[in-house]
Amino acid sequence: MKIIYYSHPCFADCDFPLIGELQRMGYDVRYYISIASYSKKSTLLNIEKLYPHTGIYPAADIYKEFLAYNQVLDFSKVYIVNQKHKQKYHPANLLLMIRLFINFIFQKPDVIHLTKPPYLAQKLLYFVKSKLVLTVHDPFVHSGMVSEKKERNRQEAFRIIPRLVLLNDKQATAFASHYKIPSSHVFINKLGGYNSMLYVAPTPTHVDAPFILFFGQIIEYKGVEYLLEAMKTVHQKHPEVKLVVAGGGKYYFDIEPYRNLSYIDIRNHYIGVPELAGLLKACLFAVCPYKDATQSGVIQTAFAFDVPMVVTDVGALSQSVQHGKTGLVVPPCDSNALADAMSHLISNPVMLNEMRETIHNEWQKGMNWTPIAEKYIECWRSKKQELR
Repeated sequence: MKIIYYSHPCFADCDFPLIGELQRMGYDVRYYISIASYSKKSTLLNIEKLYPHTGIYPAADIYKEFLAYNQVLDFSKVYIVNQKHKQKYHPANLLLMIRLFINFIFQKPDVIHLTKPPYLAQKLLYFVKSKLVLTVHDPFVHSGMVSEKKERNRQEAFRIIPRLVLLNDKQATAFASHYKIPSSHVFINKLGGYNSMLYVAPTPTHVDAPFILFFGQIIEYKGVEYLLEAMKTVHQKHPEVKLVVAGGGKYYFDIEPYRNLSYIDIRNHYIGVPELAGLLKACLFAVCPYKDATQSGVIQTAFAFDVPMVVTDVGALSQSVQHGKTGLVVPPCDSNALADAMSHLISNPVMLNEMRETIHNEWQKGMNWTPIAEKYIECWRSKKQELR
């Protein structure tokens, strides 16, 4: 079976270990990843300079940054779909998508696996819709990220593509009902541990006190305003502890009152892998104060470093974090509940250590990528059989 897997840098932290595992299992999988000026710094990738030509190239030939992960996957079948021009409608980018479609067709793959709904010239892929599989990372759009155009693309993709992969089962029924999708079109898999970061040397944190960590892009649905308010309460009980808020993005509320607080360290820039690895290795625990969610790669990343989590009960976060065993689960949009949970963990170092041990000894075993890769193979084979 020949598989083409076409994805984007924002999913590198879950794609790299999956593709690597499929390669180790002996499957013929060719991994294509789009790089553009707006996506060269994302998850595992911190590309300093965009390659100045539009085209399709072997990954390691044009971006040496990929080689940091040569223990994770074999780059001999990893290709960059490089977009020199930022504008999606630029003729060179449209032509590139046509070239990519022709490239895929000439390879005669059994499966073309996507991680985002096709847009513009990518919709040529609908001519071979029987070969398509789409991973739906977000069954429902996050608050503050609604776009009519993107939603139309999503609805079109869900209607046309015959196999949709969801990464948790909690939202499967609601997703199929909302988008009027036959349940037979939905396939359930899950995320494994985001362990690629473990191969990167961490940098010092430069935090002069024990600290709690929030990391990730600053977007409205992340609920950072509730976390900052909670930290005021935590500081009254535990003045020795700081909060580090690490992530790029535009703050959607007034952040200025918090900038001058000595116990809050705001790092409003893209957090590269070495910096994030250092923060995860040194923090007490991490927090996801989300207002809404599906599953979260933040949890998979934190747990790869044995870091317990405080999360809100939205999406499938309460499935990922076992309350009292690998972290604590609190109601969303509730600063008092967040503060109580954070203070409880600070006051109970024995519990924190037990959580770390549970994550390391139990969670890690369940997050192996081998059975996840096998489930994808099952998905692709069953789709192929249906078409006979």
